[in-house]
Amino acid sequence: MSKRNKTRRLWLNIKFKIPAGVSRETVLRTLIDSVKRGEYTYPEEWKVALGWKNSLFAGMKWGEFTAEMKQSAKSSKGFDLAVLNYLGERK
Repeated sequence: MSKRNKTRRLWLNIKFKIPAGVSRETVLRTLIDSVKRGEYTYPEEWKVALGWKNSLFAGMKWGEFTAEMKQSAKSSKGFDLAVLNYLGERK
């Protein structure tokens, strides 16, 4: 019997506060690169929050981007792929 990957819906939202002069594209590229490296880091002066839920009627769970990404990486790579997709990184 073969194993099937589970598919679940995941709703994501990323909010950030950055210094003046930093472009949205720079933020997106920095976050994409950090997820690909598996480090989930970004410049110290940035504030990045990640919200997620996996049920339509649930409330969003919010946390600091790095902490949420590290926690999710413990269980699977699916969350990383979903975040990359949300940030606009296409395969």
